Amino acid sequence: MKKMTWLFFALISIVLISVSIFTSFAPKYVSGSYYDSENFYWFFEDKIQEIGPVLLSRLDVDKEIENLQVEPYEVEEYLNFNGTQMNQIQSIQDQYQEMINDAEVNDNTVLKEEMVKERDTKIADIRANFADDKTVREKILSAKKEVLRKYDAKISNAVVKAKVSQKSLAYDLTNVDTGERYTFGDVNEDAAYRGGFSNNNGYLTVSSLDQDFSEVKNSELQALSIYNLNELVGDESSQFTGEIIIPKSEMTNEHLQGFRQYEQNKTLFTLSWILGLLSAAVAYWLYTTRRNEILLVSTPQWVKNLNFEGRIVSILVTSVGLLNTYFPLTQGMSYDHFENIVNTLFLYLFLVAFLTLTIVQLIWLFNDSKNNGLKELWETSRIKRMNLKMQDVFLNRSLGIQMVMLLFVVFLSGLGLGGVLLQPVLILVYAPLFLFVSLPILYLLFKRVANYNKLAIATEQLSKGQLSGDLNIRGKSVFAEHAKHLNTLRTGVRTSQSEQAKSERLKTELITNVSHDLRTPLTSIITYTDLLKNPDLTTEERQSYVTILDRKSQRLKTLIEDLFEVSKMASGNMQLNKQRVDLTQLMQQALAEHEEAIQKSGLDFRITTPEIKLFAYVDGQKWWRVLDNLIGNAIKYTMPGTRVYVALKEEDGCAQFIVKNVTKYELGDNIDELFERFKRSDTSRHTEGSGLGLAIAQSIVDLHGGIMSIDVDGDLFKATVSIQIN
Repeated sequence: MKKMTWLFFALISIVLISVSIFTSFAPKYVSGSYYDSENFYWFFEDKIQEIGPVLLSRLDVDKEIENLQVEPYEVEEYLNFNGTQMNQIQSIQDQYQEMINDAEVNDNTVLKEEMVKERDTKIADIRANFADDKTVREKILSAKKEVLRKYDAKISNAVVKAKVSQKSLAYDLTNVDTGERYTFGDVNEDAAYRGGFSNNNGYLTVSSLDQDFSEVKNSELQALSIYNLNELVGDESSQFTGEIIIPKSEMTNEHLQGFRQYEQNKTLFTLSWILGLLSAAVAYWLYTTRRNEILLVSTPQWVKNLNFEGRIVSILVTSVGLLNTYFPLTQGMSYDHFENIVNTLFLYLFLVAFLTLTIVQLIWLFNDSKNNGLKELWETSRIKRMNLKMQDVFLNRSLGIQMVMLLFVVFLSGLGLGGVLLQPVLILVYAPLFLFVSLPILYLLFKRVANYNKLAIATEQLSKGQLSGDLNIRGKSVFAEHAKHLNTLRTGVRTSQSEQAKSERLKTELITNVSHDLRTPLTSIITYTDLLKNPDLTTEERQSYVTILDRKSQRLKTLIEDLFEVSKMASGNMQLNKQRVDLTQLMQQALAEHEEAIQKSGLDFRITTPEIKLFAYVDGQKWWRVLDNLIGNAIKYTMPGTRVYVALKEEDGCAQFIVKNVTKYELGDNIDELFERFKRSDTSRHTEGSGLGLAIAQSIVDLHGGIMSIDVDGDLFKATVSIQIN
């Protein structure tokens, strides 16, 4: 950032400071004078307080003594201040008994007799108080007279000081109530200050009590909660009319000092707003002539390198410096206590510097906050990261609360230990708490750490593929639950590895089977194509080869189409055109399509249809393919001369299509592999099937949200397809 820019914002800071000072102190320094200021008001009040209760409105103590009374409630308060009669007597006896016993032990007869005499006197006095109110009244009245006479004595001693203090004044005052006139000096001489008092502009009110001498220290009156003469005679005051002046010839050092400080501050105030006006003019000139240069407030790279907290702390530091210079400056101008103009100047310069730095930093932050800059600063801040960490601590609320409680107990344990070191007697409280609270908590903390270490080691072993025994952590804590999840994960990894091995094996078989099934018709096509190239072939031979080529081509086409269809279904790209279809009619159509094949197979098909029609929302063409595959498989793979059971029935709101037959090939034990693509037993590889029939059927059923299952019991094969009916 260029120097001219810094100068511009320094001038703006001076303008802002001048505006603040002007708005705060204009009433005081523009239209007022020292004699209108608060400082002079308190100076004048102190002067009146020094002479008023002594020379102008002195309390008439004799009159107050004549008017003294003792109220019944005061007698009651006095008697009950230290409790009942018996309580007070018991207290006196307890107070002296130990001292009397000590005197007896020391064989000090004289001291013992004096103590007994003094004790009996006090007890007799208590009995006298409760026996007759007159005694109490006399004590209270005597105490009141005593404090009034002491006050009057103090006032008499203060007369000399008050007469010295009044020399800085001249007055001509008349008591409004009594008409008595008080004069001192010549009120007509040249005055630095002249104050007039009347009914129109207000009376001069002078208190009759000097607060410096009004405190009451008397045990008898303290029983009545009387601690100040105001509570005894009231806050009496007198009102005066007349005039008070401060002669210029009698101005005291205190008065002159206040006047000079006021005039000095007034000069500072004037210089401040003049400097503000000049700064505003220069700033305006810079803005109009070199606007592009001064407004080029680019953030320095070292500031950009600071994180969000660093920039906020930097702004707070300059802001604190701003406040720590602004308030002393304004307070000095408020209470007129600037004594050193050089110190004031340095304070003003520091104020300008701190304000300029604060403004520039705020502008830097504002410029960087554009285009989500502030959000980026916040996202990379340590406060945000700490906040996220705190949220992570309470992802499991129970564990987070336990951790906070553990840390709190550990903190209190350490705090208690420090208290024991400072005050060993606290061991009586700390020891049982440590034994029954801190130690169990510490054991629980160590147990949690041990469980965490077990989990960390087990997790590391699992990441390395070491599937050792299950982790055993008892209880219902979060670590125990985590151990259960880890054991479940370990079991899942074992299962996954087993499935992966199985998948690899099936992948190898798939490649082998696909290669074999595609290569067989392709080899025949190539072979017979080569044979057709022989020009010596007879017409019958050529026709025979063409027939074989056609059959093998159709075979290859079927394999490829089935393979593409399975792939399309597996990828989820198959679109269904669902309609409300009669499943009974669809099954009958599928059986009719295979009627000729059934007759040729010699198999005994037993068909079971429901008494009512079953409807479902399915893609009729795709669902027919399911039925076609299952019936076709039954014709191909059923042992000759046996029965095939085909049934459609309703079960729990679902339509179930069931095919049962006895296979002519051994199926093995793993029926899940029958759904794998190209999966056929080696003994059945010479059949015309593609090996994708069940895989296609399974995919179609899954797309419809149905269920297809296969059960094998020896050579007995059962396929069941279920779909929700509507």
